[in-house]
Amino acid sequence: ARLKPGAPPEKVLGDRTIYTLNINNPNLSSVSGSWILKFAELDEDSASSNSNAPAAPRAGTLSGPVPIHKTDPSYPQEQIKEHIEGEVVLFGIIREDGSVDSVQIVRSLDPVLDKNAMAAFAEWKFTPAHRNGNAVAVEAVVHIPFRYIHRDY
Repeated sequence: ARLKPGAPPEKVLGDRTIYTLNINNPNLSSVSGSWILKFAELDEDSASSNSNAPAAPRAGTLSGPVPIHKTDPSYPQEQIKEHIEGEVVLFGIIREDGSVDSVQIVRSLDPVLDKNAMAAFAEWKFTPAHRNGNAVAVEAVVHIPFRYIHRDY
């Protein structure tokens, strides 16, 4: 779904309850280190229907996905030299087996950084989200920062 200019990226998750997971991931692409992952339970029923009505709340507590394998996106020297900084915002589905698929750009930063962020997020593995003891798929919007510390020696 296309977002209106200025709309928060989480709008792609609709009117469902949205949960937030802060993932501390300091690396070369982000010395600040935090990826922000917002997620909502995937509603396969409403995805296949044409109804615009919000999904009915489900019984039980939803526990969020937990990253168990993280891959850092590459931050090429060319982008660093050009001072390209900011964040790439992606959408993806974290499946019941903990894999990530259907990765798409929600907010672009730079074609190379976008591609690197997508490739990295697609390689992540999670302990899946659970509701009532059963693994469930969730839709996620992830904010991936690209910030470089500029050092003057």
